[in-house]
Amino acid sequence: MADPVLFEVDGGIATLRLNRPGRRNAVSLEMRTLLAGHLARIGRDEDIRALILCGSGGSFCAGGDIRDMQSLGSDGEAARRRMRQTGGLAETISSLDIPVIAAVDGPAYGGGFGLALTADFVLAGRDARFCASFGKLGLVPDFGLHHSLPRRVGLARAKSLIFSQREVGAEEALGIGLADAIFEPGDLEPEARALAQGFLGTSPTALAFSKSILNQSFGFDFGQVADAETAAQALCFTTPQHAEARRRFLAPAPGHSPPA
Repeated sequence: MADPVLFEVDGGIATLRLNRPGRRNAVSLEMRTLLAGHLARIGRDEDIRALILCGSGGSFCAGGDIRDMQSLGSDGEAARRRMRQTGGLAETISSLDIPVIAAVDGPAYGGGFGLALTADFVLAGRDARFCASFGKLGLVPDFGLHHSLPRRVGLARAKSLIFSQREVGAEEALGIGLADAIFEPGDLEPEARALAQGFLGTSPTALAFSKSILNQSFGFDFGQVADAETAAQALCFTTPQHAEARRRFLAPAPGHSPPA
């Protein structure tokens, strides 16, 4: 039986692929545990410089596996444990120091919608469909969707999408800021990888600081952002990456002597 979560690293870029195509990659209990383990490894490995989230079989993720929810209606503590695990996965992904790219092909429903929006960048296949379908199950959005969706599309539109559970196709997703680009399905993952490769030349320390400050900036006033920039820059000045960049910049051009 194939692993339900596939993990690989190539050239500093990690890929996490949900791999239950027969269930449209609905997330099972086993998959939650596997995702947590892979994310812990990604967080420890300094050679991993970017992460791509994707799904198998023409689907991104149809949300949580309803078959795993049957016991939660009668066990409140089990439900709380499940949701703490779900929230923990979302927070772990969104707070990674590296760029995270979601390559969304086909449905991103329910928790799959939330999972996609844990990423810094959302690339959509032309067949991508986003839907906050929780209300049909008598549930509220999870995977941090109440936080990520209004930051993507604004508060009023986020309320509309959550309250109506309306499906959003790729073109509309691009138009409202839910997706950052659209590609043909066959081009989606190569384009995600190309985007990731474009970040590899940036100092990982500087990138991590900027990502952290940007993620917090909606809750900061200007002075707090300036303070965070000051602290980050003071540390960046001491890094080997800055020392090497400074050395290259100040080196004399070929055939020229340094000034006396």
